[in-house]
Amino acid sequence: MIQFEELKNNISILNTVEWDLNPATAVGRHLEWGAGWAEDEYRSRGSVNESVYFAITTWESPPVIVLVKRTGFDMEELARFRMPVELEKKFLDSIGYHKGIYEPDTEIKKWLKTTLYSH
Repeated sequence: MIQFEELKNNISILNTVEWDLNPATAVGRHLEWGAGWAEDEYRSRGSVNESVYFAITTWESPPVIVLVKRTGFDMEELARFRMPVELEKKFLDSIGYHKGIYEPDTEIKKWLKTTLYSH
């Protein structure tokens, strides 16, 4: 697993991140039973296609940001780390403290891009 500080310097991974890809659409791309498959113009046609995206899991306390890579039926967590406490509180308030897997909101994406030096 890549540490947060290492991720900052890993341009090859950061360049593959799909910043607007949400977890449900990612599953739909790679698994025929996934949610939202009709909404995405890109569908994986085999195990060579991959998607890299950020998600937030609130199944843990505190919640963590996860960098996910999906390839065919496989899913790998490339990195996992906490967000700043003030962003965490705002995010949890916005989702009503429900458990689940979520797409990072605009403010968290901005923090990720700024902190990771990625655009």
